[in-house]
Amino acid sequence: MTMVAATVIAYDHDIPYFLVHQKDSGDHFWAVKVHHHEEKTSLGTILSAFQKIGVTNFDDWRLGELATAVEDEGHAESLYSFHVTDYHALQKQLPKELVFKSGDDIRGLLTTIQPSTFTSFDAS
Repeated sequence: MTMVAATVIAYDHDIPYFLVHQKDSGDHFWAVKVHHHEEKTSLGTILSAFQKIGVTNFDDWRLGELATAVEDEGHAESLYSFHVTDYHALQKQLPKELVFKSGDDIRGLLTTIQPSTFTSFDAS
C-alpha cells in the first residue's frame, strides 16, 4: 500500500503552525492511500483528498517542500507541504480532527521528517 501525507504550514506572529491529524495515538501528518488505478499523481491524490473533506479553494496555497516522513509502523511516506497565509479560514473548512498546532507542540512529529530528502519547489 502506498500512502502520501501532507501538512499545511502558516505563520502567526512568526511562529509556524502545521496541520496535523489528531488521533488517539497522537498527532500525525494527514495521510491518504494512493490508488494507482485512478491514474493520479501523489500530488493530485492529496489535493483530491483535501477537496473531499471540504477544502474549496486552493488559489492561495503555495507548494512548499517535498520530504519523506517515517510513520509509527516504520513505513516511509511522501510528505507534501503547502503554505497558506490565512490558516484560520482554512481551519473552518476542515474536519475537527485536522487542526493547526505550533512547531513546539509537534516537535516529536517533526523529527520524523528526513531532511536529506528535501527539495525546494518555491524559489521565493
